[in-house]
Amino acid sequence: CVTPVSGLIAIHRFVLLFTKERIKSILREKCLKATDGNIVDLWVLTRIDHWDHDQECTVCLTDQSLLLVSLNFITEKIRATQRIALNAIHTVRVGNLVSPDWSILPGRDYGGLQIVWGALKDTKWTDLWNPLSKDVPAATFHHHPCFYARESPVDKEMYDCNPVIYHLKEVLAPLAVQPVHENIVLNARFSFLNLFYNQSNLGFCKDRNGMSF
Repeated sequence: CVTPVSGLIAIHRFVLLFTKERIKSILREKCLKATDGNIVDLWVLTRIDHWDHDQECTVCLTDQSLLLVSLNFITEKIRATQRIALNAIHTVRVGNLVSPDWSILPGRDYGGLQIVWGALKDTKWTDLWNPLSKDVPAATFHHHPCFYARESPVDKEMYDCNPVIYHLKEVLAPLAVQPVHENIVLNARFSFLNLFYNQSNLGFCKDRNGMSF
């Protein structure tokens, strides 16, 4: 299972206004294709991108695909969708989130889930050094901040990484892909933007003292 952060936090997030069924309805209307099949389940998690930025991500598992959706919980608009065929996934990694030896970013003393659907070692350096690139064939996740709310939210399991591992284990079993337990090495770099971005929760739809973004 994914090792959690210690402690509870106060939450002012717009996703709390949404039930799982409401999110499913939005995705069916604006995102799903006939080739995806039916929705198996969905979660709202923290995605840690290849520049170590924490971002809110709606993870939707269907009969044929895994959809990684950037859904704005204020406007209900889909900002971006990444569609991965289930038969393209070759690695599901569960373990501690660790930084390379040369990184001077603060360490993450908790675990995560990584899904890989391509050859990471063959990823172009121009993609790895581009914070906006969508061509890195992997996604790393941790529990959503709402998982740590002082008052347990409705649909709390929607913010939990562990059910994702269970469902992926089930659907990928016929493809001989099963979770492996080992450290997840982040492609982390240091910049003041990283620290400001993550500490300010800019990757999440949040009420910021009366301002919503």
